[in-house]
Amino acid sequence: MSCCSAITTPGHMPMSELEELKRRSAQRAAAYVQDHMVLGLGTGSTVRWLIEELGRHTDRQHLQVVSSSLGSKLLAQQAGLCVVEPDVIDHIDLVIDGVDQIDSRKQAIKGGGGALVREKILAEAAEQVIWIMAAGKRVETIEDYTLPIELVPFSHPFVRRTLTNRGYGATLRMQQDSAFITDNGNLILDVRIPASRSIQEAHDELVHIAGVVETGYFHIEAMCITAETTGVTIW
Repeated sequence: MSCCSAITTPGHMPMSELEELKRRSAQRAAAYVQDHMVLGLGTGSTVRWLIEELGRHTDRQHLQVVSSSLGSKLLAQQAGLCVVEPDVIDHIDLVIDGVDQIDSRKQAIKGGGGALVREKILAEAAEQVIWIMAAGKRVETIEDYTLPIELVPFSHPFVRRTLTNRGYGATLRMQQDSAFITDNGNLILDVRIPASRSIQEAHDELVHIAGVVETGYFHIEAMCITAETTGVTIW
């Protein structure tokens, strides 16, 4: 059996080993969620496992969740969670979200699911943040990976020219045959960072280009939960 062969877990249909690792990291993170909390939910495949896990707990009747995307909001509602809007809460106790890549300094790239702006808003507002991931998300050189930026559609040609003039490469994110549109009605460019810049320097430069709403660079204090075939590591 190869490492990517389907495996069976109790209560689940057969799944790939990668999905099983995502489920394990989400399951461990769910243990930090307590009743009466306001929980910020991220977006993505690993968070879907978290939502499923939380939906099975009937002892958290006063848990409120605020979601970073319409997709996560729908999944949370289907799981029976109490979903609230940001204007009815005055704090966020905990945010749990996945990452696309992260390095040893906990510099992370997010935005693969297209929700980077709302994810960053929730993460910066939270008292505690937990990143959940399968093995393989931790990387040596984070600058080797593309950095998503969300931008206002009107600004697209102007931002593209500015990026080219400054040595960046950029690809417009697509969904089937059309440009991907975020829940905020914006576009996403996946940007290649020049070798002369660190990811922090790139973020600082990109976020100040007119029309760019935010980048997918995250560097905040967070607990990381990584699931590997040998067990779950918290770092």
